[in-house]
Amino acid sequence: MRYYLKQRLAHIAHTMDIIRRVILSLIFWGLISLLFITILGNRPPSVKPDSLLVLNPRGTLVDAYTSPVSYRGVPVGGYLKETLLDDLITALDMASADPRISGLWINLSNLSGGGTAAAGELADAVKRFGESGKNIISSADTYDNARYRIASSADYILVDRIGEVFPSGYGSFRAYYAEGLEKFGVKAELFRSGESKTGAENYILDGMSEAARRDETRLLTDLWGSWIRDVAANRGVDAEYLKEWINNYDKYLVAAGGDGSKSALDAGLVDLVETGGVLKELLDDQFGTDESRRIDAVDYVTGQFHERGKDGTVAIIPITGTLVYGEGAAGTAGSADVVQTITAARDTHGVKAIVLRIDSPGGDVRAGEEIRRVLEETRRRWNLPVVVSMGNLAASGGYWIAAESDLIVTRPETITGSIGVYSMSLSFEEALSRWLGVHIDGIGTTPWAGSTNPGRRLDERTASIYASGVKDIDELFRSLVAEKRGLSEEEVDRLAGGIPWSGSRALESGLADISGGLKEAEESAAGLAGLDDWNTL
Repeated sequence: MRYYLKQRLAHIAHTMDIIRRVILSLIFWGLISLLFITILGNRPPSVKPDSLLVLNPRGTLVDAYTSPVSYRGVPVGGYLKETLLDDLITALDMASADPRISGLWINLSNLSGGGTAAAGELADAVKRFGESGKNIISSADTYDNARYRIASSADYILVDRIGEVFPSGYGSFRAYYAEGLEKFGVKAELFRSGESKTGAENYILDGMSEAARRDETRLLTDLWGSWIRDVAANRGVDAEYLKEWINNYDKYLVAAGGDGSKSALDAGLVDLVETGGVLKELLDDQFGTDESRRIDAVDYVTGQFHERGKDGTVAIIPITGTLVYGEGAAGTAGSADVVQTITAARDTHGVKAIVLRIDSPGGDVRAGEEIRRVLEETRRRWNLPVVVSMGNLAASGGYWIAAESDLIVTRPETITGSIGVYSMSLSFEEALSRWLGVHIDGIGTTPWAGSTNPGRRLDERTASIYASGVKDIDELFRSLVAEKRGLSEEEVDRLAGGIPWSGSRALESGLADISGGLKEAEESAAGLAGLDDWNTL
């Protein structure tokens, strides 16, 4: 009996061992198969002869993802879609010289925005592609400022029958809170380096100041003038006619019976109207019916990107969002993060130059200075050229960083300058008392203990500390710009005080050196490093 049980148990154990081995083998080969499928699935499609490059930007054009990202570098969660501008420009420039690419289709229906400079930079890349002699088709359900700027170089522009071409121009509008704050019993005090430093004037005024109106008018006139000139030249229409058509769009729309697509067609701003099958027929006629020969621009650049040379590497580092001191979060540029990236780049073997791509309105002055100092050290001790490419916005603290460079490259549509400082205090003492019956009281061992408590009114001595600090940082900012840009104090004084400047005026005044985008900045950095052939990092 014992022998029988022992034999039976041994048989069961042997059977279980076999089952275990089978399960483990299935898991192992399942994982291998999954890995194989993943690798093949992630491989970009091959580029066939006579392929059509498809530019399909989704969401907002950005220099770096501002949403939290997964390990694969794709934004996740409930955030707006974003498309990397550099991916699209690189794809266009590579495809223009690629004999396998026969043309370009730009689908702009999913583009929600991107900024004046980003749209202009992408539009110029589209224009360069067109100069290679390859046809371009652009389609969209409707066209706004950015979309039409990008599409303007296309050989064929299509708009949907229920869409329109309605570039509404640029404007600057915001809420002013002074009266509302006063009614609630909130006291706002603003300390600033000049009347043109208007970032927080809406807390102390009920409407736009004369300085803000003057500065914003000059800036927006520059930006809109650039848009009109470039679009008119690309489309082959008279600039004055284009401006007049936009300014009187309501009348032209009424004349077209309320049909926005017909109004655009009559004005020569589009070539065809999509009513169903028009786009497909045009694509088939121009580039053939084989849809397997259509390749997405991002897939194309991923599959074709390769090392271009061995002389050295140019490191490209984006600084995107409001500057914050220390580690950053989504949509901000943390000084610790940027510094770590710069130091890692300069310590990387083969890196011969650094390009900073700045798209920032500024922020914490401590963050800007921390980044500037590591750039100064990089230029002096590592002897690495530093070139700045200014994107949509490189103002205030953004320009503080940009000044510490060997060369500044700007788009005409960039907003920069705003050389100045401000600080603000809000006191809720009266509001707490009036509405809640709450009073703040206590003692301190010095006049400064509790002096910045928002439940207390700012006293005269504490206010003087705010004012002195603003004055000191402003003087430091001005002297920094004068020294790094080779300008006299008088020249800087005319440019400072918080005045915003367009990129075109920055070039005229010496705040920037050459006109261009990231491509020109990269080439300049390679030139300063003595590189004829280089990689990018």
